[in-house]
Amino acid sequence: MRATTTSPHCRLVFLLLTVSLVVPIHAATPPPPPKRSDVQRVLAMARAIRAERPTERPLQIVLLADRKDHGPGEHDYPRWQSRWALLLGGAAANAPAANLHGPDRVDPALQHGAPHVGVTTADQWPSPEQWKTADVIVAFCYLAWTPERIAELGQFLDRGGGLVVIHSATWTKPKASADVATVLGVGGFQRWRHGAISLETSQPEHPICLGLPPVLVLEDESYWPPTPPIHAANVQVLAASMEQAEPGQPATAPQPMFWTYQRGRGRVFGCVLGHYSWTFDDPYFRLWLLRGIAWAARENPYRLDDLALRSAAVADE
Repeated sequence: MRATTTSPHCRLVFLLLTVSLVVPIHAATPPPPPKRSDVQRVLAMARAIRAERPTERPLQIVLLADRKDHGPGEHDYPRWQSRWALLLGGAAANAPAANLHGPDRVDPALQHGAPHVGVTTADQWPSPEQWKTADVIVAFCYLAWTPERIAELGQFLDRGGGLVVIHSATWTKPKASADVATVLGVGGFQRWRHGAISLETSQPEHPICLGLPPVLVLEDESYWPPTPPIHAANVQVLAASMEQAEPGQPATAPQPMFWTYQRGRGRVFGCVLGHYSWTFDDPYFRLWLLRGIAWAARENPYRLDDLALRSAAVADE
């Protein structure tokens, strides 16, 4: 048998192929945490306004989730549900800390939750009793839309209920729907991208945006474009990221990442980001969500601000 040899070029190609199978080309990592003092300055700006508020009414929040459907540290709906039940509701929740990523960051203040806030949880869809008693429903999971569910949510909003949809709850399966847009303001999206998201505040005068960074860089996943196109008279885009306008084209355009929508007396706060667990530990991202929850419940948007730093990822100086 004749001996065969391998050229240096072939050996190099083989080595590169082997390495590419073992080491991912791009491994997502959490961005550096913000400074605690910077976050505290934002909280102080809102605290002066909160001091003027009337006595807080009891607030009932439903956290809606489903089984985990992605890899480690992604779309961890059950972990989010249990830990945000602790963050919002306090000691009644069965969780040791409120952070989703990394070792538990235990904070004694977590046992107190938010004053006068009650939290219940639901899997896949709220119960009839929860629809009756909830002030705001916060959904972090894919939602199985049917005409009956769209009608049920529409009735909840029409009576003045609030809804917050996070990440996968904003992505309509199997395709975007104009009917879903009547209750969410956005009917879904067509494309997605993992990587650095440069979140630019587009409505700094909106109460939710008070003091928040004009540009916030997160490592997460964006969805775009809103489909059908959003109705600007009803949907207010609070923050956007620049995304490729058309496949294969270099031009980019701002795409909504946070928005508000009002239907009758009801309010909806939409949040595209939230793919990675670490995003929920960023105190600025938390403020977006906490203020969105309070706004959707027709409350002072800063009512839940004090929760932002509990178990959060921050850099102490």
